Amino acid sequence: DVMALKIIHPVLLLLFYISGSQSRVSRIYNTVPRRDTAGSIVNAHDGCIVQHEGMFYMYGTVYENCTQPGPVCNGECGYYPNTFALYTSPDLTTWTLRSNNVIPEMSKDNMRVSYWMPNVAYNTKTKTWVMQYWDGKYGFQDSRIAIATSPTPLGPFAIQPPITMTGGKIISSTTGLFVDPATNTAYVRYNTRDSPLRHVVEELTPDWMGSTGKHTTFFIKNTYPWYEGGGMFKNRMSGMFYIMIGSDCCFCQWGSDALVFSAKHPLGPWTQQTLDAIDCANDKIPQWSAVTNGTINPCDPQNPSGTFFEIPAQQFNVIEIEGDEDRFTYLYYGERSKSAPDRLKSHNFQAWIPLQFDGNEIRSLQWVDQFMVDMK
Repeated sequence: DVMALKIIHPVLLLLFYISGSQSRVSRIYNTVPRRDTAGSIVNAHDGCIVQHEGMFYMYGTVYENCTQPGPVCNGECGYYPNTFALYTSPDLTTWTLRSNNVIPEMSKDNMRVSYWMPNVAYNTKTKTWVMQYWDGKYGFQDSRIAIATSPTPLGPFAIQPPITMTGGKIISSTTGLFVDPATNTAYVRYNTRDSPLRHVVEELTPDWMGSTGKHTTFFIKNTYPWYEGGGMFKNRMSGMFYIMIGSDCCFCQWGSDALVFSAKHPLGPWTQQTLDAIDCANDKIPQWSAVTNGTINPCDPQNPSGTFFEIPAQQFNVIEIEGDEDRFTYLYYGERSKSAPDRLKSHNFQAWIPLQFDGNEIRSLQWVDQFMVDMK
C-alpha cells in the first residue's frame, strides 16, 4: 500500500516546503516497482540516468525473465542475452520505453558475450551522444573499453572502435564514463586484473574516442574484497570530485559497503574518506576477516540471508539531478539483487538514495522508503 509508506527524506522534504520553488517536484519510491506507461515493470539495470533539456534518459541492461537460484550469481541468469534499454521521463516517475535494444549490433553475439553498465553522456563539442559500457570481449581479457555513439539520445547507438586504456593491462569488472561539466573533459574509471589490483581514472581525448594517456591510480588492494562498481561525480556546489566503490560480489543479495574518495581534480590526488558511507544494518560491523570470497555475507558471515548492508544493493552510479536556482541533488544508484517479489531478475528493485555532505565528506547513507526531489 503506497499510502502506508511513512518514511520520507526529511531534509529534502523541508527544503521543498520552505523554498517557495516553482520547479517540478516528484516523490521517489524505493519499495514499489517502477513501471512504464504501458504498465510493465521497468527493465533497465546497472546503468545511468541523464538529465537533458527537461527530460530524463534512463539507460540500463535488459535482463531476461530468469530466476537467480542462490544468494549470488550462477553464471547464467543476468549474463545472456543482455541488451541495453532506454526509457525517458519528464519527472523521474512517469517512464516511457523508447527502445529495449539501443545498440542493435549487440544482438549478433549477446548469446555468448555479456554486456553490462551502459554509461551515456553528451559531448557538447562534437554534438555526439557517447555510450561507454562493459563488453565481455574486452573485460577480463585486455585493456580495451567499448564505445558507441549516436547523434541523438534516443539512439540507435553505433559501435565504434574500442579505446585502449594505458593505466592497466587487463581491465576487470568495472568501467564507467564521467564528464566534468565545467570543461566537457571525459574520463573513464576502471579497475584492473593485472597486479597490483588497482582502480584508475584515465582522461579521454576531446572527441572522447581515444585516451590522452593521462591517468591516476586512486586505490590499490590486492586482497579480497578488491572493490568494484560505484560511481564518479562532481558536487557542483562545492566543486569537489568524488568516487564511490563497493565490495565486490556477483549479484549478491546483501549488497555492498561504499568507500569514498575525493579530489579537487579528476586526475587527483585522491583522498580516501575515513568513514565508510554504507554500514551493515542493525548497527552490525562488517566481519571482513571472515570474508574470503564473494559468496560470504560480510554483515552475517554464517547466514547469507541474515543481516544485510543498510543499503542492500550494489552501486553502479551516482545520478545528478539539477533543480531550481542552481541546486543539485545527487543519488546513490544501486541494484538490489533478488529483491523482486516474483523473483524475476528483470523485476529487481533499484535503490535511489540521496547523498548528504558534511563539508567535503559524504555522510553515512540511511535507507529511505521514499523521498521528494525537485528538478528543472
